[in-house]
Order: sequence, then C-alpha cells, then structure tokens
Amino acid sequence: MLETDHVGNGLVEYTLSGNSGSWPEQLKYRPANWWDTIGFGHEDAYANALAYRALNGMEELARRSGHPDDQARYGAAAHKLCAAYFNAFYNPATGVLAGWRSADGQLHDYYFLWVNGIAIHYGLVPKDKANGIMDRLLAKMKEVGYSRFDLGLPGNLIPVARKDYVDHDPRFGGGKQEDNSDGFQRYENGGATGCYAYFTLAALYDLGRIEEADKMLFPMLGAFAQGAYQGRCGNGMSKDWKAWDGTCWGYEGFLVDNYYTLLAVLDRKAALARAR
Repeated sequence: MLETDHVGNGLVEYTLSGNSGSWPEQLKYRPANWWDTIGFGHEDAYANALAYRALNGMEELARRSGHPDDQARYGAAAHKLCAAYFNAFYNPATGVLAGWRSADGQLHDYYFLWVNGIAIHYGLVPKDKANGIMDRLLAKMKEVGYSRFDLGLPGNLIPVARKDYVDHDPRFGGGKQEDNSDGFQRYENGGATGCYAYFTLAALYDLGRIEEADKMLFPMLGAFAQGAYQGRCGNGMSKDWKAWDGTCWGYEGFLVDNYYTLLAVLDRKAALARAR
C-alpha cells in the first residue's frame, strides 16, 4: 500500500485515474472502494482513511511485539498521511471533504456522508474544522429534503454526474442525463441504506452532538427490529437499498454491511459518559 504513493505526499493511490469521463460505457473494471458504481480513483478519501487506521494498528502491533524499526516506520507513515489528508480532500467550495482527487488534480464532491464521517471519526480532520463540516452536511441534507432516517442514510446527497458514475445501468443508479439526476436515489447513487451510516453517526457522537445523532439512530434501530433491511419488497427488489420514498432497489436480500450501524450504540454510550 505504501508503495502506491508515487508522488510522495503520504497518500496511498489507486491504479485507475478517477478522472471524469475515464470510465468506459460498458463496465470493465471497478473503482477504488466498496462504493463500486461511483468512480473513486487515484487518491481516494475513504481508502486513505482505512490506510491511516491500518498504519496506526501496525504501529501498535510493532510496539507490542518489540519491533522498534517497524514501529517507527508505520508511525511515520501514519503521521505523513494524516498531515496531507485534510488539505488534499477538503473542498472550500462546499466546506466538506470530497470523495476523491483524480489524477488530473480535480476534486469529486457529491456530499458523501460516510467519507466525511470516517475522516472525522478516525481523527483525520482538525478538531476546529470537524463541526463546521458536519454543519454543512446536515444543512445540505435538510436542503435536499432527506428525513427518512428509518431507511438509513444516503451515501451522497446530490446525484453523481454520469461522467463520474461507473455503472450506467438504470437498475444500479445510471441515468441518461449528464447530471445523472434521472438515476438519483437508486442503489449507490444516493439510495438510502444502513451501509456505512455508522461513520456519520460515530462522527456526530464523537463531536458530542448526541441529539442530532439520536434522531438518525433511533429510527434505524426501530427499522432493524422490524426486519426492514432484509428480505424482498413487492417489486422483487430487496430492502437493503431504497429510494427516499421507501421504494426498494436492492438485490442482495441480506446485505450485512447494513448492520455495521449497530456499533453506533457503543459510540452513543461513550458520548453520554463523556457528557456527564
């Protein structure tokens, strides 16, 4: 992973450029991370957040096992990545972190809730910037009219443009319009899901914003209790992805990534303890 940093700025890089329009019309290869219908490439904010956590873990492993050279190596790499992260991905035009910086230097920002959440939760955002980022995300959520927290959270709050969308099948969020608004709310193009909602919730609890997080978590917990994230709807689609009106657009039937959200209960407990 460290050897992929070809420019020497401390960030890991994906082999594909992530440039707008670089994805072939017929799907041939996948982007840099789990959200594999969106054109994440080159310097990917989510993958680098994972790398940062991994490097810190490797540093601790080396410390416990008595390998000081490895400890120093991984610690230095983690520090370098952290030092580069915020400036690499912060978009001053929106006030939030973009999803990726492509090889041509462009930021690709669609108000990704989970990208910003994981960066805040893993400590990659300066403390004096984190609340401002979350303020803008929640304001954007209100602006676009999303409030169905029983459905989970959208991965992105605005449509991912067709030039940055990898799978042009309408079934999976592809549209014919250039702004891809005709594919919006389907599957990974802004569909509501429990998948990776954890990171938004964890970031809010980290920041002591318990009431705002609870307004999202508790409707989700109620839906989990009702089995609302598993099985099929009448249209034959599964419940793991939904449009904002509740129409099902999933296909897996039981997508375990939804249940990662349940870990937020522990973050809430910790936040309440800190608030006492």
